Amino acid sequence: MEQAQTYRCDGCGSEYRVRGEPQPKVVCRNCDREATLCGTVAAQRAYHVGYTRYREARRQLSDALSTVEDGEMTLARGSFDNAATDFEASVEEFTTAVREADNDRLSDQSERARKKATCLWQATEWLSGMTFASEQGETDQATTYRQDAENRLQAAKEYGTVSRPDEVLQTAEVETRTDA
Repeated sequence: MEQAQTYRCDGCGSEYRVRGEPQPKVVCRNCDREATLCGTVAAQRAYHVGYTRYREARRQLSDALSTVEDGEMTLARGSFDNAATDFEASVEEFTTAVREADNDRLSDQSERARKKATCLWQATEWLSGMTFASEQGETDQATTYRQDAENRLQAAKEYGTVSRPDEVLQTAEVETRTDA
């Protein structure tokens, strides 16, 4: 069965329900601007992209921490910077998922993922600063940055595990069926 998707005009805010082609180009009849996907489908798509970027950032963060242990601060800083970029992108996607979610469970899971990714993003930025300070011989500053990063890593633990997109989809479907 085809599922209708909702698109919202980026100009005037008009909404359109579309069936058929998975990613049609929808042009607003009121203002001739292109409408973008919105609602639960958009939230799920944003969550999926955010999760993918989040997982890549976690991998890069782990690699960078291993590189620090090996004493390669310059290489570690590059990995921390790449991880920070991916964490930032995941935060943006999770924020979109929160905004577009039509049900509380999807919104709550997206918000928790956004908060965890934000903490890790901040920690990664501090760790990048730590490597730079270490390279410059500023050991007190490096220690301060490391402590700040450890505080953000500890805060990230409060948000638990970021759910896989298929788990989020199942939860959203269960809520939709129970609300019907």
